[in-house]
Amino acid sequence: MNYISISLIILFYIFFFFRAVLLSRKIGKNIKAKDYILNIAIISAGISSIVFILQKTLPSFEIYTLSISNSIELEIVGTILMGIGLIFSTIASLNLGCSWRVGVNNSEKTELITNGMYKFSRNPYFLFYDIVLIGLSLSSQSILVIIFSITTIIMFHILILKEEKYLENVHNEDYRKYRKQTRRYI
Repeated sequence: MNYISISLIILFYIFFFFRAVLLSRKIGKNIKAKDYILNIAIISAGISSIVFILQKTLPSFEIYTLSISNSIELEIVGTILMGIGLIFSTIASLNLGCSWRVGVNNSEKTELITNGMYKFSRNPYFLFYDIVLIGLSLSSQSILVIIFSITTIIMFHILILKEEKYLENVHNEDYRKYRKQTRRYI
């Protein structure tokens, strides 16, 4: 089970960085916004993932992770959630096409995407990334992983609120109409 969950996390980050590099090259500019909230989210997600990988690969490291349980059932559920989150966050990212960004760049105008998964949720990418983090927390059962995952989820929510203001300023009535028709998460 450890190798499956570790592989899922590594695949998640490989896809994320691969997608970011390809899109940056395609549009000819950096897709990462300069935002301290975004940086906190990225660092928190990274720390939770690194602690998780170290915990699963180095048995002696487990004493530093402050594990609260060792339930195989929670580990299985967590791994399943990571798999679901990986698949659907990938689909959500691809649904955004060239509008996918890492953070909000107020000087840039992207297309408002309201189809695909975005027909049902305004933030499916963040929703499924959150599911990956919840799965990671359940699979690890580590206080450190849980704390950094929760921090990341909170930072994502703050980013979503910032993005909503940006989208309303850029897309005006189109975004207000979309916001009324589509829930923030589910």
